[in-house]
Amino acid sequence: MKTETRYRICWLRALLLLPVLLMTVVSCSDDTEEEPKLNIYVYAPDRAGVTRSEVLPTKDEAKIYNLQIWVFRSSNPSKMVASLTLTTEAQLQELNENKSAAYSIALKDRSFAGNPEPVDIYVLANVNYPEEINNGAKIDEAVFNGGHFFSFTNGPSYQAATTVPEGKGIPLSGVARGKSVVERNNVLHVNDANLKLTRTISKIRFVFSSLDGLAQEGRPLNVFIGDIKLNRNMLYEKERFFLDGDHPSYWVEGSSFDEPVLLSLGDRVNPVVKNDDPVAYAYSSAMSDGDYEDLVNEGIRKGELTEFGPVYLPESDKRLAGTIQFWLGKEGPLEADFSMTTGNFHRNQTWIVYAYYIGSSKLVVNTVSVVDWEEIDDLPEHDIPNW
Repeated sequence: MKTETRYRICWLRALLLLPVLLMTVVSCSDDTEEEPKLNIYVYAPDRAGVTRSEVLPTKDEAKIYNLQIWVFRSSNPSKMVASLTLTTEAQLQELNENKSAAYSIALKDRSFAGNPEPVDIYVLANVNYPEEINNGAKIDEAVFNGGHFFSFTNGPSYQAATTVPEGKGIPLSGVARGKSVVERNNVLHVNDANLKLTRTISKIRFVFSSLDGLAQEGRPLNVFIGDIKLNRNMLYEKERFFLDGDHPSYWVEGSSFDEPVLLSLGDRVNPVVKNDDPVAYAYSSAMSDGDYEDLVNEGIRKGELTEFGPVYLPESDKRLAGTIQFWLGKEGPLEADFSMTTGNFHRNQTWIVYAYYIGSSKLVVNTVSVVDWEEIDDLPEHDIPNW
């Protein structure tokens, strides 16, 4: 009798627990339901394609160390649709090795999956921007200054960056606005993104040589390069990562840096290398941009040119100008002016300044070449230009 009563009690307990078990099963089933995602394509430097220029980035300039993506509703920038932050070598391996990668980003706004609408996409690379960004209007105001590759606090004269920071890379940014979202095979895709990720900086290469066989007071004449500086009010202390209708320019008005900018410290120990024909390395309008870059690289490789830099600077709406300090043996310091001849110092450009000495008391400053770093105009699969 006691055994029968015990079985009845156990049976009743099982019946009471059955609804709880069923709820647990349903709950687990809900948790395993695949969350809606949005697919976005990102492209990295050096991807094969039609280029405007043959001037290629170096390995250090092309490396991506971190990537951040934010997606907002175009109709309401305060509504974040999705975001992604990648910081490890493994996460970025495909992008760095294959020069392109597709990222499937979980939607923060699940209601978006049932009623997709146009989106604004923001991308930053090699910039540790706060992850708590949740408003498109706020990110439009984002500026880089100290801590983002450049710092104007090393007074009294700002010291430019002459190397790509190890483990940090060159900052890049890109934005695409009002892009439609389509569903294909139950997956959301940004349609016709045309996202152009661009380096937020430009670089200057200072290259020098001297004619072999020149003498001063019966001794071989050596040419030494001193400090290289930009003039005042050439750059801005603050610049935006992104442009929008309210901000048609990257630089922040009123933040002009009114001090000379030191591009390179003088070297009174090592003279400029000599060669038999410095004029042979002068730029000619008959050369393509890539041909001249190759000529300069070959001269450096053969030991016939001396390079100071490259120097990395934020963009400017000015035609940059400055001075090169130099010594002719014991005579000096002397100065030579350099300046851009066309255009402005916009981002993602390479500017080559070649100066050489062939006699008299002047340093000849060659016409400079300003070209875009490699950019891709035509991508047959996804139509997303490279930077």
